[in-house]
Amino acid sequence: MAEQTDVVDVGDQARAELADLIDRQMSPLGLAAMHALAPEPGHTVLDVGCGAGQTILQLADRVGPSGRIIGVDLAPRVLAVARRRTAHLPQVELLQQDAGALPLASQSLDRVFSRFGTMFFTSPVAAFANMRRMLRPGGRVAFVCWRSMHENELDVFCVEAAGLPINVDVSPFSFESAAAVEQVLGLAGFYEIKVSAYDAQISCGDVEATLKVVTRVGALGKALRENPALLADAEEPVRAALTAREQSGSVHLGAATWIVVATA
Repeated sequence: MAEQTDVVDVGDQARAELADLIDRQMSPLGLAAMHALAPEPGHTVLDVGCGAGQTILQLADRVGPSGRIIGVDLAPRVLAVARRRTAHLPQVELLQQDAGALPLASQSLDRVFSRFGTMFFTSPVAAFANMRRMLRPGGRVAFVCWRSMHENELDVFCVEAAGLPINVDVSPFSFESAAAVEQVLGLAGFYEIKVSAYDAQISCGDVEATLKVVTRVGALGKALRENPALLADAEEPVRAALTAREQSGSVHLGAATWIVVATA
């Protein structure tokens, strides 16, 4: 158990240290889901897996000072970054809790949002049923999640360049099946469920910026965190592969996601 905790802490630390680069990379995907969510001024919104707080800031812009944003995340280091980033916003509350068991009052939310924070629930039906309980009638949930790893160049390209097995970690892709997502939400009591494919070329910057991110987070990053001895052999071939993809000072890699919207 202690070993697993150490791995999680290292991943949390990486996401905290690389928050600006990760946010640059992931922001277009989160904004697509946020557009589908359509929060309005005065709304109360729950941000599931709020991470380092970029989505909190984006949601706060949409609900305004009369609204309320509740961000929840289990990772203490990224949540500390979120606290610093949002300290000037009195309408923001941040909680270090399991979003799937969050004890907010029933019918207290207008919207639930998540940027890659819904794929890790131990009991997804129960977690989404809890979110439905917290939503007012007619409230909506919208989130972005990964399709299959094989569809995501962002991971596959870097793992292959490093010469590692392609199935290094599939846990972030637990919602790769649209039918499975629809089933989970249906069993949780949602209706008007829409699961739409969304593809984008995303970037966190130049070769060195991208190398920092992909060797510390994502499928390759997780493999290297758990097996640090692999980094020495992986770094140069990954850098070379990224260099071949760089154009005008940026490296873009393909992301394959679902944008999911449902009504309570």
